[in-house]
Amino acid sequence: MSSQLRLAVDAMGGDLGPRSVVPACIRFLQNFPEAQLKLFGPRAQLEALLLEQRHAQIPDRLEIIPCEQVVTQECNPLQAVRHKRNSTMAQALKAVAEGSAQAMVTSGNTGALLALSRSVLGNIEGVRKPALGKSVPSGHGSCYLLDLGANVGCSAEDLLQFARMGIEAQHLHTGVPRADIEVALLNIGAEAHKGTAEIRRAAELLDGDPQVNYVGFVEGHDIFTGAVDVVVCDGLMGNVAMKSAEGVIRLMGQKAFTIEKKGCFKRFFGQLAIKLLRKWRTQVEPARYNGASFVGVKGNVIKSHGGASSEAFYRAMVTAKECADADLAARVGAALVQAGERNSKEMG
Repeated sequence: MSSQLRLAVDAMGGDLGPRSVVPACIRFLQNFPEAQLKLFGPRAQLEALLLEQRHAQIPDRLEIIPCEQVVTQECNPLQAVRHKRNSTMAQALKAVAEGSAQAMVTSGNTGALLALSRSVLGNIEGVRKPALGKSVPSGHGSCYLLDLGANVGCSAEDLLQFARMGIEAQHLHTGVPRADIEVALLNIGAEAHKGTAEIRRAAELLDGDPQVNYVGFVEGHDIFTGAVDVVVCDGLMGNVAMKSAEGVIRLMGQKAFTIEKKGCFKRFFGQLAIKLLRKWRTQVEPARYNGASFVGVKGNVIKSHGGASSEAFYRAMVTAKECADADLAARVGAALVQAGERNSKEMG
């Protein structure tokens, strides 16, 4: 792999579009001198924003790829595949497919991104459903959670495959040996009889797989305690769990800043904890951990929050850099092939 980092960036996704993307790109280039960026969007609009940010010429390491078509939040996956092949999102994916970029980043429509990723890049051999996964902070380091919203309906076999992909992603992220990575299924309770029939069947498959260190069911709060290394669930449960946690973190942050407005007595005791609370908030602030990976497609595809600020989008770009440096997509593909070969030998 070339030492030159090359990222493709969809400038037009999300609520803020280029207003958050362009400042993030400038900051990224400043912090990573080896990086080159391909920025997809309307040339005139992007050039104006870039010059406004730099108060000088556009950086040499940033190339604007003129593209007027945009995938909106209202666009459904089928429409995206049929009618948005020239969109900023699709063209950024095409750059990854052609090898001119090692990863792409977008704040755009998740469903459209999944559909276009599968169409433009294709699934890794043997992968039925790619999953959206990310590493989140926990009490003992981090926990890799997937799926975060790519798939609402998942079979037991899908969840087993998510577990295998999650193990590889967490191994690359932390360096923990694969055999030591503990995997759990997200459920409404830890008892064996809890949950739907499909989740209970997934538990049987995970428990019977010698390549998965399965430890049972966990509940939502266990994701952040450090109880396990990988938590597997369908996209609905994962998305709700993640966004609920982010909402609580933001609420705590708001409370920290309103303590100073209380009466003298409350303010006195509040000041004792406010510095610690603010420090804790900066450590777990959702913007710091923005950027989830579509594991299971043949390329590094990073999804940023739709409402991402410039800071949050920058963090998603850093996630893309980490995935490109680790060659996450290729490593996940190789791991799944090896797992399939091992299973075939054991069955034979």
